Amino acid sequence: MTTRKAFSSDKTPPPAGTYSVAMQAQGLVFLSGQTPRDVNNVRHGDKPFEFQVRMALDNLEAAANAAGLSLKDAVKVGVFLRNPADAKAFDAIYAEYVGDPPPARTLTQSNFAGFDIEVDAVLLAKNG
Repeated sequence: MTTRKAFSSDKTPPPAGTYSVAMQAQGLVFLSGQTPRDVNNVRHGDKPFEFQVRMALDNLEAAANAAGLSLKDAVKVGVFLRNPADAKAFDAIYAEYVGDPPPARTLTQSNFAGFDIEVDAVLLAKNG
């Protein structure tokens, strides 16, 4: 029987829909996508791209922390950018969060309205 465990955090924005911030199953922890939204549910898409990246990654790190992990435990990361030309600027900041060796990653262009980035991840659980 598969056991699932959900995690939440007061350091991440509240879910904007019916989903968990993080879900552990079969030795992996799946982190829901995080955007430049603060804990008061205010999206900061009007801020510079680098600010949005750090906010989204800080939210993702907080989701990982809720499960007792960090982004340095990531094995797969999904990055969604409104403008793929921002990939190099994203990568410079992202490297600080994931360490070495970096996880596998997919970068996808997305038609976001009002913000520039969303990032999700799959982590290896410490007991997995």
